Amino acid sequence: MIVALGFMSSCGGKVTKKAVKKGEVFKASIEDFEKNRMKFSEQVTESINDANQALQEEDPNTENISKDFEKEWNDIQRRYEKMKKDFDDVGKSSNAYFEHLNELASGINREDLRKSELQKNQELLVKWEKKYSQATVDIEKVDKVLLEGNDFHRVLLLSSVRDKIQENVNDLERISTQAKDLLDDLKAFTDAGRELVQNEG
Repeated sequence: MIVALGFMSSCGGKVTKKAVKKGEVFKASIEDFEKNRMKFSEQVTESINDANQALQEEDPNTENISKDFEKEWNDIQRRYEKMKKDFDDVGKSSNAYFEHLNELASGINREDLRKSELQKNQELLVKWEKKYSQATVDIEKVDKVLLEGNDFHRVLLLSSVRDKIQENVNDLERISTQAKDLLDDLKAFTDAGRELVQNEG
């Protein structure tokens, strides 16, 4: 009997460690994504603000503004690739997290309790998948904002020979608003992930 109890408690320790590790990996993925989302957001905001201020100066040098903006925008696209990779990592770690929740629940001997816990897991998964799907759409929309930034850069170059500065300012403000809204939506996604790990981890 004592040997059996000792075996069960050692198994219990392993189960607990494994469960905690899955939760920690998922939480770390969420944190990495959020950290890079914030850096990306700050860089987009700063680059757009710098370009906007330069364009509103008296007799702006659009060629120099264009060069500076191109450099910043290329850095932003590299940062975005990092953010996208982190987002993929969140998806993978959330799959492992939910698989482990179901594995734990399936090990419950009492049938009514097992079904109840599996049902809770399923309800949580449905909520999470909804958030993840929306975040996927928002990530794709950021792709489009980046393409608009590339178009803006071309228009800015053309403006060095044509006087369309105010139009550039308006375009840049529109891109800035789109990016801000999307990145705010992605923050809601990371908040949901943190809440999920805290409540169920």
